[in-house]
Amino acid sequence: MDNEGHQQRNNNEDELHGLLVPEDQVDTESTGKDDNDEDYVPKPEMPSKRLKRHTPEQIQELKAAYEQCHHPDDKTRRALGAKIGLEARQVQYWFQNQRTQMQAKALVQDSKTAQQENAALMAENVALRHAMLAKCCVTCGGETVPADLSLEKRRLLAENARLKHEYMRATAFLGKIILEARPTEPPVSSSIHPVLSIVDGRAGRATLLRHAEASMEQFLMLATQGEPLWVPTPDGEVLSYQVYQKKMFPVEHAVCPQGFVREATREAGMVRGTAADLVGILTNANRWSEMFPGVVAGVTAGDIVSGGIFTSRDRLIQLMNAELWVQSPRLRNRSMNFLRYSKLTADRRWAVMDVSVDGILEPEGSHKIDLNVDNAVVPAFHKGCRLLPSGCLVEDMGNGYCKVTWVVHAEYDETTVPTIFRPLHRSGKALGAHRWLASLQRQREFLAVLHSSHVPSSDNTAAATAISSVGRRGILELAQRMMSSFYSAVSGPVTQPSSSIDEWHGSTGSGDKRIDAAVRMVTWRKSGSMLVLSASTTVWLPNTPPRLVFEYLCNDQRRGEWDTLANGAAVKELGSIATGHLAGNAISVLCPNVTDGIRCKMLILQETCTDASCSMVVYAPVEEKSMLAVMNGGEHASVFLLPSGFAILPDGHGKARHAACTSSAPGGHGNTAGSLLTVACQALLLGSAPGNHAAGAFDDVGKLLRRAIKKIKVAVKAKIVVPSLV
Repeated sequence: MDNEGHQQRNNNEDELHGLLVPEDQVDTESTGKDDNDEDYVPKPEMPSKRLKRHTPEQIQELKAAYEQCHHPDDKTRRALGAKIGLEARQVQYWFQNQRTQMQAKALVQDSKTAQQENAALMAENVALRHAMLAKCCVTCGGETVPADLSLEKRRLLAENARLKHEYMRATAFLGKIILEARPTEPPVSSSIHPVLSIVDGRAGRATLLRHAEASMEQFLMLATQGEPLWVPTPDGEVLSYQVYQKKMFPVEHAVCPQGFVREATREAGMVRGTAADLVGILTNANRWSEMFPGVVAGVTAGDIVSGGIFTSRDRLIQLMNAELWVQSPRLRNRSMNFLRYSKLTADRRWAVMDVSVDGILEPEGSHKIDLNVDNAVVPAFHKGCRLLPSGCLVEDMGNGYCKVTWVVHAEYDETTVPTIFRPLHRSGKALGAHRWLASLQRQREFLAVLHSSHVPSSDNTAAATAISSVGRRGILELAQRMMSSFYSAVSGPVTQPSSSIDEWHGSTGSGDKRIDAAVRMVTWRKSGSMLVLSASTTVWLPNTPPRLVFEYLCNDQRRGEWDTLANGAAVKELGSIATGHLAGNAISVLCPNVTDGIRCKMLILQETCTDASCSMVVYAPVEEKSMLAVMNGGEHASVFLLPSGFAILPDGHGKARHAACTSSAPGGHGNTAGSLLTVACQALLLGSAPGNHAAGAFDDVGKLLRRAIKKIKVAVKAKIVVPSLV
């Protein structure tokens, strides 16, 4: 009774805190959190802060609004606040507190129910054990005839199966409750295929569970074993398929579909953060997509096949649909339907495994298959890619870092990949373990800078201090938005509605000095009479390491050679923020050494980022007044960005000598590794129809890209430039 009373008092105190809101709100800049984050709950003020109680009328209106929608958007919060005399931030805090209280109550009730069921089962188990020892009937109390041990064993096995089914049902129910309690956010991308849903009945769920467990066993073997399964080579490791098929289930994954090729890569390295943090990101579809903006084009989370044990993510199995992309307009996106299974292993390491479900379950309306048959004889239904057991093994090192072992094992249709990109894909540097781990390391470093009050050291001390402490976050978030727009412009198919797509071909020079370019021209309406022209092309620079190209593009003194915004001159760095501990990862504000007297003077926002798999130089012109305001802590949401830039990928030939498994710039020039260079330029067009500008604008922008490629070829002393055709 004392414990129950104490708990009741705590609940009442929590509810009281939910109704009290501080007049002086928490300074989110000092905490490194964003007030617009639905998952962010502000810390309570110190006792010295005076608290203001909401009126009963305000609380009544808030509760009525909460019944209508648990997650109102910013516009709704502002309207509600204006109606009842509260600030939008106060309304946001009240809704956060209310959701937290409701979730806590639901979890407490579920916990009590589970404890009661567990106590009942334990009591029944004890009674049965006593009855067996006493050799008496549980019903009448009389003596029993000694039972056949084999029959008793079968009975216990049947009882164990029943209890296991009840356990899986209960965990799935809890997982569904937890999923419904999460904020309802829109899908990351609306262009991907509908996500799979679980087939009704025990057979469908049981098939998925068997598939997940068998695949997890395979993944753990791939992630932990060395030779002879993985054979060392000068370029890393190669999976021995002969050993793999002997160790695993050869019938299930032995046959590769016609036209498909296999890739198997493994990479290990240290990543900033705890294991719980990383697993939380990987099991949340939206956070996973945000963590890999250069790899994940879109993702939708589907049904929960099996919920994690109570509130943990251990043994959480969920269906997902995702599209992956590579930074080139000539490559198709890779679409996959798969199961994601997270599990805490016996040695306290987290395994997060993905495996395709094509051929196991199909989207609604497609051919139905009998899920009561064994997996080995289920017919295969293939998209352009089949994901074999892949994922990552995360080990917490206890020092703020984790050791992550990433494995990618997949089959894909190589006939859909243009010829010059095939070595890149076969090497695993396009969407293999190398790319995933390097992207994770770099993004974790970027987020650490974003949420930190500490200013990383920079080579240019004056530039590092030119951006105020309150303006750092705004510049970083503005750069994030710029990069997201650039990824959409240069990666995969066109996603803008009502787009017009054309091809521009041009050449200049002859012999070794000849430059050919095939440029994809996309025009789409921004607003009113404003049209956007997005031009992009990819060329191959054989035997030219990515490092050479990246260093040239980052050279401020030579920028005028290829950037028309610099008007043939060098640029001056007004401010910079280092986004990693190694050179090459930074966000800068650049000032051209020219001023246009007719229009406003423009500054350049630029992000340069590089890791072991990809290098980027992305920039966008911004009006000087707006940029200076953001640098000093002003609002940045209304700043218009139309980014251009470069994506530099290894060509898959030879080995570019990067710093192994760290977020570092690529290095090593003395090898046969070449570069795949994607160049993109975006510009505004004024007019009523895209066709009115085809003759002039396409030719101007096409020549601009061809000129930039020519300057790069000369600067890095590349012998030839090979265009990527459709």
